[in-house]
Amino acid sequence: MNKRASLSLSITAIVVIVIAFVVLGLGLGLTQKIFTQGESELIKAFDITELKAEPTSSNPITVPGTINIDHKKSKTMNIGFYNKGQSTAIASKFVITECLQENEFKTPLPFIDSMNTDVSASEGKGFSVIFYEKGLPAGTYICTLSVCKEGLCDVDGNIFDQKQFFLKVVA
Repeated sequence: MNKRASLSLSITAIVVIVIAFVVLGLGLGLTQKIFTQGESELIKAFDITELKAEPTSSNPITVPGTINIDHKKSKTMNIGFYNKGQSTAIASKFVITECLQENEFKTPLPFIDSMNTDVSASEGKGFSVIFYEKGLPAGTYICTLSVCKEGLCDVDGNIFDQKQFFLKVVA
């Protein structure tokens, strides 16, 4: 066997392996960067131009007039909030603060979850929210959706705005 040929083959194999590891490392680094940027984009509130109805000073919370939800299910949707206050609405979060049925007795509140987001004065932002229905009997309810600092609506000065809507629970 020719020793020069086998040495040339060994050097070629080493070069191919080194190039393969470099390409693999670059691919993994690029994949990690894409996922990291994607996660940070999911956490942010999105631009209000992506909403069906943009929030304004005359319509600061763009929740639909009626929200239909199946019994003990959840529903995702996009809602806008416009801060018509004179200072930044720090850590704004949506909260359902009250729900009444036709006979006007208080019911167990459904739950809404959204990210805490700062909204500057005279600025609107879009929020992705999840509604959770926690076992209400089928029927129509009138509910109050509030935007509060860190979701704490029971403290004076923490409520930035409120809007009523109908919640229709379907069995």
